[in-house]
Amino acid sequence: MFHFLKGIITEKITQPSGHERLILDVGGIGYEIHTSLSALELFGRKGEASTVYTTLIHREDQMTLFGFPTLLEKELFNLLFSVSGVGPKTALNLLNNLTVSEISYSILNENTSALCKAQGIGTKTASRIVLELKEKITNWQHLPIAYSKGLEGQRTRGPEAHQSSEISDGQKEHEARLVLQSLGYAPHEINQAFSKAKLEDNHKDPESLIHFSLKWLSIVNK
Repeated sequence: MFHFLKGIITEKITQPSGHERLILDVGGIGYEIHTSLSALELFGRKGEASTVYTTLIHREDQMTLFGFPTLLEKELFNLLFSVSGVGPKTALNLLNNLTVSEISYSILNENTSALCKAQGIGTKTASRIVLELKEKITNWQHLPIAYSKGLEGQRTRGPEAHQSSEISDGQKEHEARLVLQSLGYAPHEINQAFSKAKLEDNHKDPESLIHFSLKWLSIVNK
């Protein structure tokens, strides 16, 4: 029903834990949007304009809006929610604890232990996610393939190797650029997003740079 909503952030609600919400004023109407804590931090500050990609879930006695800072997260949430036994809160927990690339990579490589890091995800549920989504993720048009491959070498060497390896600024930008290019963004758009990310100190790692760039580009391209 709603692809996205664009408005002014009037409130960010962080309590109780696991029930984080964003109040967005769209033309004088305040929409209560459920989201994850990690996503809440990406929407901007109170009083700022923000674009929120939304999914409306209609159940017997209520309608609930779930919101995401990027189209990638929204679409992955919808895929996760389509798995039998996975509710919206469980899908949000996955996105709160793991990045889009980590979830995609884990499903493609049948790494159920990585998915089990999220609250509410046991071995059976993780296995069901892999079983039902592996083919869909493989054919997902927004799959950040380049970034997943960039992570592969580090993650297959184990946590000690991952912690000891430092990523240069050039490597961060290179990995992020490959992902954005795979999603269809032009070089000049990517350069503008990276410049903005540096000004706002949102380029500490490739994933932060990707998240910020996708959010910023979604706003300027509207």
